[in-house]
Amino acid sequence: MSADDLDTLAETSIATRRGLPPDLARKAASVISTGLDQDRFPWLFAVPQRAPTAPERYTAIRWTAGLMAVQRVQTERRNTSAVRQQAKVRGVLRDAGFVEVRNRKINVVGDLARGEYCVGEVIVADTKYDVPVGLHNGRLLLIECKVSNSGTNSVKRLNREVGGKAGHWREAFGQQACPAAVLSGVFKLKNLEDAQDGGVAILWEHDLSSLASFLRLAV
Repeated sequence: MSADDLDTLAETSIATRRGLPPDLARKAASVISTGLDQDRFPWLFAVPQRAPTAPERYTAIRWTAGLMAVQRVQTERRNTSAVRQQAKVRGVLRDAGFVEVRNRKINVVGDLARGEYCVGEVIVADTKYDVPVGLHNGRLLLIECKVSNSGTNSVKRLNREVGGKAGHWREAFGQQACPAAVLSGVFKLKNLEDAQDGGVAILWEHDLSSLASFLRLAV
């Protein structure tokens, strides 16, 4: 269980805290205990305590290796999807007459000229972003590309990763920043609504016509 998943399942920030009050400690213990695998590690639950047998240890190692492989494949799939999303966004921008320029740090709006964009983890106000765009009206459109394979995961991908950055950029650029997210996969409706309420524009990878329309109007 990752630190982010622990916080998501506990519905509060506890993973990185060095100490917890009793109510949060009980919640953390409850979440963690649900993840303990009695079938994979039966000796941990034996009374009295004992060491694993050779077959138990062998099975646990093979089982765990399989789970790790699945997780790595899922991570690679997300990375591949993000590259695909960025390519589609790049195509829409190019068709709208925007010009791709080399990556650079963007600390003020003028660091990216009107009609220009960058692609690929650009540093914007000391935080990485996927596709910053200099709109013709002088504002910055800041696009993040996100894929979620489950409703639970959508909290992390959208509300924390994108929503958290959106607040940071508003502090840096005020109303000149326009945060947006290009999404594909599974997202909970509530998480989408929360992101929109936080000022993040929602775009869907399968239909970027709304992005093209916005680019035409933002003059």
